[in-house]
Amino acid sequence: MDAPLYPPAAVYIQPARLPRLLTTRDTPIGVLQRIPAAWAIVLKEAPNIERSVGSPQMKPHLNNFSFTTLISFGIVKPDALARIDAQLKALGEVQ
Repeated sequence: MDAPLYPPAAVYIQPARLPRLLTTRDTPIGVLQRIPAAWAIVLKEAPNIERSVGSPQMKPHLNNFSFTTLISFGIVKPDALARIDAQLKALGEVQ
């Protein structure tokens, strides 16, 4: 079977982020770091998290991992995530 042939694009359209609520369950850590208000909340509730996610082994994966995926590694506690989620919800939708 041959691969399909597609015509070239007429114009490139830059993808845009849709507004959404941030959560520690499905928002990547890298995204939370790029939003100053969200990262301030994370640092307030889990002050030692910067050392864990700032390690050279972790940096390449920050846009793939959410904080919920790190619970099993003991990097963050579930009660801290509940407090962070409540405050992130108060921020409302962000892009």
